[in-house]
Amino acid sequence: MSALAFNAFRPQIQQVMAEDPTDLTRIFNDDVNLVSWQRNADNAIAEYCRTLALTMPIKRIVHVDSIQTDIGHALPDAQGKEAFLHDIALLCHMFSCLMDCQQLGLRLETLRQPMCPKFHTDHLVCRLVCTYLGPGTEWLDANANTLKAAPFAVTLLKGSGWEGNEQHAIVHRSPAGDAPRVLLTLDPM
Repeated sequence: MSALAFNAFRPQIQQVMAEDPTDLTRIFNDDVNLVSWQRNADNAIAEYCRTLALTMPIKRIVHVDSIQTDIGHALPDAQGKEAFLHDIALLCHMFSCLMDCQQLGLRLETLRQPMCPKFHTDHLVCRLVCTYLGPGTEWLDANANTLKAAPFAVTLLKGSGWEGNEQHAIVHRSPAGDAPRVLLTLDPM
């Protein structure tokens, strides 16, 4: 059987727009390379994120059981901080459960220009991305249409480091423009 004939049996890779956090488990499906849980924005957290421009970035390895103390001291005290820390802790717990790990590589940054403006793939297993303020991560669907995560969406990006996904990593980029963004990324360790 030729490689072309064999590939004809592989299901088309898809991206899932989810309304329920339990749908994040669909990242384990062979034919899925992105799941984006479109959740509602929290106004208190969004207002707090507008105060973060001078305090970023935070880049460190964190343990899921101590995330709030690991990064809490690095964030300014203001209304909304506790809600923000609680939400980050929730995402860390969800992602560590999904990826079966206790430590995560955490990056929390404020951006005024695209970090990765060109479409690309990542050589990693999976990354969680959440944009708390500003435009969300963009990706290409199976028809090369550009789609975008909404603010506060929790998006799982399957990379080429995922076994069996070497040729099907999600193609994505930072959104164009200079609108300020507050971006959280988590990588399993």
